[in-house]
Amino acid sequence: MSTPSPDSLSGTTLHERYVLGRRVRSDASGTGYTAHDLATERTVMVTVMHPHLAGDEPATEAFLARSQALTDVSGRGLAATLGHGRDHDYVYSVTEFAPGETLTDVLHRPDQYLRYSPATALSVVADVLQGLDATHRAGLTHGAISTDMIVLDDDGRVRLTGFTLLSDAAPDTRVDVHDMGVVLHTLMTGAAPESDTRPLRPSATVPEIPPDLDMLVANATEPDPRHRPRDAAHYLAMVDQVLRGLPSDYGNREAEDTRPIPVVPPPGEGDDGAGAVPFWKRVPVLVGACVLVLALFAGGWAFVADRGTELPDLIGSDPDAASSELAALELDLDVSLGETYSDDIGPGDVAETTPDPGSDLEEGDEVVLHVSDGPQHVDVPDVAGGSEGDARTALREAGFGEIDVVQEHSADHEPGTVLSTAPEAGEEGDREEPVTVNVSEGVIVPELVGMGQAEAGDALDGLDLSTETVQDHHDTAPEGEVIGQTPEPGSILPEEGTVTLTVSAGPEEEEEPEDDDSAEEGADDNGGECGGAEAWNPDTTYEGGEQVHFRDRVYEAQHWVRTIPPSIGEEWGAWQEVGSC
Repeated sequence: MSTPSPDSLSGTTLHERYVLGRRVRSDASGTGYTAHDLATERTVMVTVMHPHLAGDEPATEAFLARSQALTDVSGRGLAATLGHGRDHDYVYSVTEFAPGETLTDVLHRPDQYLRYSPATALSVVADVLQGLDATHRAGLTHGAISTDMIVLDDDGRVRLTGFTLLSDAAPDTRVDVHDMGVVLHTLMTGAAPESDTRPLRPSATVPEIPPDLDMLVANATEPDPRHRPRDAAHYLAMVDQVLRGLPSDYGNREAEDTRPIPVVPPPGEGDDGAGAVPFWKRVPVLVGACVLVLALFAGGWAFVADRGTELPDLIGSDPDAASSELAALELDLDVSLGETYSDDIGPGDVAETTPDPGSDLEEGDEVVLHVSDGPQHVDVPDVAGGSEGDARTALREAGFGEIDVVQEHSADHEPGTVLSTAPEAGEEGDREEPVTVNVSEGVIVPELVGMGQAEAGDALDGLDLSTETVQDHHDTAPEGEVIGQTPEPGSILPEEGTVTLTVSAGPEEEEEPEDDDSAEEGADDNGGECGGAEAWNPDTTYEGGEQVHFRDRVYEAQHWVRTIPPSIGEEWGAWQEVGSC
């Protein structure tokens, strides 16, 4: 082993095999270097444990044990761990070298502001989640996912790098899910969020991003880990569902070849402090203006302003009716939907438009219809004295999406009884802020989804909770796996309380096709059995309060929703089960 310089190990040879090159990164556990493997004649990455930690034997053992565990994990979207060792005072781990650029570098070209289209961003995140799923299944986590740790090569493949090898925190798959939600937000907006003290919504930066993607990001970045997808597999299923439901005009990854698209720089970056429009956007306008002026002068005409077609006032309209009215203008407009709070417009109707009513429209312009989600500030319902589950339902119906539960000792109330809320009942609450529900001490219901039926039953037995089981078909979950639970994880029950588990019965068997008459008759019968609710259709937009039937159950939309099936949307608060067929 050669003697290293005081400030860097570049040039050091470990075990007469790995010649360390340039320093790439450093974290709490060690410093990463590119290296040349003399045995294989290829470039690798070597992470050397910090010298001040090498004398800590427990830390050294943890570093080497995690490296060994990672060597057994492989999958698409991962930079593989190849080995580890100790050479005198140097403890190190060797991983595959991932050529290319980090996503941070891709998005931040000199003098450019770039972001990915929704379809491409989802595809990139799905690839990373596939590798992360293999990691989570092995009982391991990454611990520090960001766009700095995801490398894109020349062929458009992405790989997750930079696994932390030492951490004071216990492994938590939901932390990785949160970080992947931030990555998805960053890819679609072009910039990392300044703060994530509340669920992130990329449409706040890029208004044309559809609500389904807002919900996907917000669900992963929920401040309370209990309300996030449980692991990479869970989040990957949601990402795939939204990706398949994107309209065709959002493009696809193959067509774009994982190349980002330019966006207007953020406010304050322009010469006038207000966010100048990039030159590439100004050129067509300037050229067009010159051509118009020359044509007017050539004809000897006096210039007279032409107001053109104006955006009609669509405030208060149904979104479908508003879209039809815009289509009738025959300008081939790019119309999309967003969400906003409104004190004056009822939920489900258009509360705002971008641009404003009366603005001039030209062929192909973008128009965003911001659909009302009701007022942002509403009265907190009185839920004291009831069960914690009923309190959650009442608060969500009132519009509150974030609910924190705190246990308190109470000799006068049964476990699981709601004692009070903050803000108090009758006070005005901000729907963007959490509502704290104080509940009499009891048994906390664990996360059971993803377990086998027997495993979940044993977990509940150990908490002195009873189990009820119902079955439902599921396209991907194997037979016997828990796919739902009531009450939800984190709920509080008295001892000997009951938890209902929904267990997968496997995929539903396909029925033989029927002729048109019998199909219509069957549809009528099913509708009658389901209380007249229509079958869920991924291409239909549902408003809050509308009911559908899906897999022999009836669900009610909690707000404006499209493409998200009730079986998944229930976890996001988009749908609520109200009965069975």
